[in-house]
Amino acid sequence: MNSFTKFVLTLILLLSVFPLYTRYKASAAPIPPGVHLGGVEMGRVKDMAEAASLLDSRNTEPVAVYFGDQRFILRPQDVDYRVDVERMIAEATRYLDGPDFMDIAIRNLLGLPQKRRDVPVYATVNVGKLTVWLQAVADENNHSPQPARAIPPRWDWAQESNAPDASTGFVGAVRDEWQWSVGAPGQELLVEDSVQPVLDALGSGERREAHLILDETPAGPPTLDDLAAVLNTFTSDFPGFAAIYVQDLATGEEGTVDVDVAFSGMSTMKVAIVTTLFSRMEGVEDVEIGQLIDYALGESNNVAANGVLRRVGGGDIFTGGRRVTEFMRGLGYVNSFIQTGYDDKSAIAQIPTPANQRTDWNTEPDTHLQSTPADMGRLLGEIYRCTQGEGKLLTVYAGDLTPEECRTILFYLSHDEFTELLWAGLPRPDDAWIVHKHGFVNDAHSDLALIWGPTGPYVLSVYLYRRGWMDWETSNAAMKEISRIVWSYFAFQQELQKVTPPEPLVLEAPANYLPVLNNYSSRAATGAPTAP
Repeated sequence: MNSFTKFVLTLILLLSVFPLYTRYKASAAPIPPGVHLGGVEMGRVKDMAEAASLLDSRNTEPVAVYFGDQRFILRPQDVDYRVDVERMIAEATRYLDGPDFMDIAIRNLLGLPQKRRDVPVYATVNVGKLTVWLQAVADENNHSPQPARAIPPRWDWAQESNAPDASTGFVGAVRDEWQWSVGAPGQELLVEDSVQPVLDALGSGERREAHLILDETPAGPPTLDDLAAVLNTFTSDFPGFAAIYVQDLATGEEGTVDVDVAFSGMSTMKVAIVTTLFSRMEGVEDVEIGQLIDYALGESNNVAANGVLRRVGGGDIFTGGRRVTEFMRGLGYVNSFIQTGYDDKSAIAQIPTPANQRTDWNTEPDTHLQSTPADMGRLLGEIYRCTQGEGKLLTVYAGDLTPEECRTILFYLSHDEFTELLWAGLPRPDDAWIVHKHGFVNDAHSDLALIWGPTGPYVLSVYLYRRGWMDWETSNAAMKEISRIVWSYFAFQQELQKVTPPEPLVLEAPANYLPVLNNYSSRAATGAPTAP
C-alpha cells in the first residue's frame, strides 16, 4: 500500500470519528469525567449553575475542629472564608481540549477507568480572623501536665480463691490498696501549624473536620506535692485538724500539709531532748543515763524524760529546757521550745513563735513545750543523715555529734514498740523496718517515724488535734490510712523507676548498754532494725 493510499484511509477514518469526538466533547462539558474539584468528582455535573452551587455550599457548611478530644464548630463566614467558584470551574474546562481530553475520550471509547485529574481549591480567607479564633481555642484549652492521681481502696467480697493468705474456706470482705497513676500529659496548640489543617477542612467536600496540631508535654511521675494534695483531700473530712510532714530521705524532697501549726510537744518532743543530750556528752556516758534514755524513748516515761532533761541542764530542768530550745533553733527549728519538764501543771506564758502566733488554727498547745510536725520531721531526717556522715547536725554541731551517736539515738528510738498508728498502716507490720515515737495529750495525738520504704528511707510526721478530746479510734484509723497512702506512693515510685532500695540500717547497742526491765528481743526476732 503506497503512501497516498494510507493518507486517504487515515483521512476517511478521521472524518468518520470526528463527529463522534465532537458529540462526546459536547456531552462531557462543562466538566469532563475524572475531573475532581476540591477533591469531589464532578464529571456527572452537566450544569454550570449546579457545579457552582455544589462548590458554593462550602462557604456555609461548618467544619468540626478538634483540640484532642474537644470538638469545636467553625463556620466559614466567621473567618471570611470564600471559595473562588468561577476560577475552579474555569480551571476544570481546560481538560476539554488538547491531549488531556483526547485521553479522556479514548478511555471512554474503550471502556477504561478515567485517570483522576484534580483542580485544587481556590479560596480566600481572613488569616487574621482565623488566627484569632485558633488563639481563643488555645487560651481555653492549653494546659500543663495534670498531676498524678491516687485511687482510694475499695471493699469487695472475696471467695477462698482470692482470700488473703489463701485462708481455707474464707468468705468475706477484703479491700485492695491505694492505686496511683501518672497524670495526663500537657497540651499546647501550635497556632501557625494548625492553620493549614483548618483550611483543608474548609475546602473539603467530603471530610469537613480538622485536628489541630498540638505539642504534648508528657506527664511525669507523681511528686511529693501530689502526695501532699492526696493527703490533704483525705484528711479534709477529719473531725478536727490534721498536719502531715513527709520527707524522702533519698532526695530531701518534702510533702507538707499544714505542718507549721503549733502543737503540744507531747512525747515526740523527747527525740529533741535526747538528741540535745548526745550533743553535750561523749556517747552514753554511764548506765544510768542510758536507762533513762531507754525509758524515755522506749516506754515514753515522763519521769525518765525529765531525768534526761535535767542531765541536759547540768542538774537543772529549766536550764535543760532552755538548752533544748537553743539546740533546735541552732538548726533553724524556730517553732519548738521547752520551758519546764513533763507533767508540770504550773501556769506559764508560752514563748511566741511563728507557729503559735497564727490565727487560722489554734490547737491550744501546751505552753510548757511545743513543736510542729515540720520541726520534728526535719530533726528525725537529720538524725538519719547524721548516721550517713552528712547533714545539719554534723555541720552545725561539728565535734559535738558523731554518726555513731546518731545511730545510738535511733537504737533507743527503736524500743518504742507501740505497733498501732503509723506502724499499723504499713503493708507487713511484723516485718517492717520502722523506728518511731508516738505521743498523746487529751486533745492531740502524734507519731514521728523513720520508715524503710520501697525506695529507701523516708520520714513521716503526723499530728492530729480535736477540740476537747482526741478519741483513740478516730486517731488510730486516720494515722493508719495516712501511713498506707504514703507507703503506696513510694511503692508506685519504685514501680516506675525500677530502683532497688539500699540495705536498711542495722542499729547496734552502745558498748555499756544494759536493757531495762522489759525485753526487746521480739523485734530482733522479726528482722527489726536493732542488733543485740
